[in-house]
Amino acid sequence: MARISLVRSLAVLSVLALASGAGAGETHGTKGPGSTCLPTVHITEAAERQPGGALYQGPAAGHHKKQKKPMPQMKGAHQDHKPRHGGAFFMAPNKIHHLEGVFREGCGFQVVFYNAFTKRIHVDRFRAFINVVPDKQHEPEVMRFLSANGDNTALYADIGDTVTKPFGIELFVEFPESEDPQLFNFRVTAPGN
Repeated sequence: MARISLVRSLAVLSVLALASGAGAGETHGTKGPGSTCLPTVHITEAAERQPGGALYQGPAAGHHKKQKKPMPQMKGAHQDHKPRHGGAFFMAPNKIHHLEGVFREGCGFQVVFYNAFTKRIHVDRFRAFINVVPDKQHEPEVMRFLSANGDNTALYADIGDTVTKPFGIELFVEFPESEDPQLFNFRVTAPGN
């Protein structure tokens, strides 16, 4: 119970810090702004106009199988849930967005967002922070706010070198239509596992 309260408090602090501009452009390491180690991707206006995108103007779209009335704009949505960058892929609780979290040595933790059709969308509407939970008791937990890269195609944070593999990552994301951050759990395994 106390951990949930702490997490909610941190989430509120995260949103306030990001809204005030604190942490913008920080990389928490030696990388320059915009370094995420993911391939460069062009996000299209068409992807942003579909459900989940920033430019979508239709009715609130839930998961197409749970709708009471057919929604033509959701036809073909949620057909592809394969990660694009070798990370862990999730459907968001809002049943519209998808996200993929990727950890790479030297690149840190990165998150990309997709619309209902698994097409990449800009990340500037999402706020997030991570809590890195080490397996070794002598290593400290590490909390980082995620920052958008230069072209708003990924959120990222460097976790430093105080935690060694294996470890867990708790990702807290505030989606545009939600006030409460949603939790996604990732596992980073040791080499050879």
